[in-house]
Amino acid sequence: MKRICTDQELKNFLPDGKPRSIREIGDHFSISEPVVFREMKRIKALPAINKAGCFVLLGTRRSDRSGFFRTEGNVFFSGGDLSKALIALVSKSHSGMKTKELEKKVDINSKVQLFNLVKKGKLFRQEFGGKYFYFSSDKEIGKRQLEVREREFRKVDHNLLLKQIEEIPLELIIKILLTFIQHPDFSSKSIALSLVRRGEKISTKVVECVFSKYGLCKKNF
Repeated sequence: MKRICTDQELKNFLPDGKPRSIREIGDHFSISEPVVFREMKRIKALPAINKAGCFVLLGTRRSDRSGFFRTEGNVFFSGGDLSKALIALVSKSHSGMKTKELEKKVDINSKVQLFNLVKKGKLFRQEFGGKYFYFSSDKEIGKRQLEVREREFRKVDHNLLLKQIEEIPLELIIKILLTFIQHPDFSSKSIALSLVRRGEKISTKVVECVFSKYGLCKKNF
């Protein structure tokens, strides 16, 4: 197939790091959108990851340490498209990243892309505190990230427990401990149910808080 423009002509149209739209490139060289996409791929131009149809020439802008740069509202990743950007961000993270953190970096709703990357095995995710965190699919990196995240989550959860413990009345703590002594085979849930039957307003979580404070270990905790 005969080409209407050469690689050098295309590069000369993108020399200053200014984003050019598909329409601008197509109008300038009198070529269709599919041809523009093909030609941009040929010269390894970078597509904007947050807006469809904008390109810059690789090397015309300085990237940050993560390989990203922003210009005129467009976000670019030196390593390629949005999927590659998400994989790179997650892989280089210390303890995985949640959806909101990733979307802030790439400046676009990425839930569908993240779901597809998990589905394809490019990333894996796990829920912490009701939110999904994404981790590298590399076994060693992913394992290390997950271990750090679990430690961080346990620390946060422990601090919440300590705060909850401070709000538990002493009288209720005594009743929980007495029930524990009287029924050492009871689980946290069983102790809570026993006290509820006696008119106490208490949840299993409160019982678990008391167990945590006094270093006790029960079933289901």
